[in-house]
Amino acid sequence: MAILTGILLVVIGLIACFAGKKLYRAVLALVGFVIGFYVVSGLLAGQSDIIVIAGSIVGGIIIAGVLSIFYKFAYILYGIALGLTVAVYALNTFNLEGIVGLIVTVVLAVTGGVIGGLIGDLMIRVATAFAGASQVIGGVAALATALGVTLPLIDPTHGSVSTDSTAGVITVIAMGILGVLGYIVQTRNDTSSVM
Repeated sequence: MAILTGILLVVIGLIACFAGKKLYRAVLALVGFVIGFYVVSGLLAGQSDIIVIAGSIVGGIIIAGVLSIFYKFAYILYGIALGLTVAVYALNTFNLEGIVGLIVTVVLAVTGGVIGGLIGDLMIRVATAFAGASQVIGGVAALATALGVTLPLIDPTHGSVSTDSTAGVITVIAMGILGVLGYIVQTRNDTSSVM
């Protein structure tokens, strides 16, 4: 299961990172599939592999379908997701908890949603580039773990990445470099945009 998940994350992550805007609806569906796949596989943990795989695929298809139907709202959803991502890093970096952490999270999510609604095309390129980069790194980490290879990476798809360790720093740098490269490729391939 870990090898299948790793391959799925790497392939979908590369597509999202480097062609997120060009293949917008397909990437949205693919990301929805990954989200549904992960959620259902987590809910079915402890069941037989066949049940986990079948249930995860069904869950992935359902979420992919929902996101495909509501694709016009994705600018805002990408903005919210980006705001939540920034919130996770802020909470971990500044050790924010309780009501302060909640307020920071809500403010950043709402701010991201508003910004996403205002600058949709840019938001799609940024969000798909960095979300794709995160999925690629998560896929590589999952594959390495499944194959018994030790890499200095933390799987960002299974929680937050702290910069308290060398692996955390390498993971953040790798996601940053890959995300920036993805954004540049998407922007250069989009003739309607300016960098």
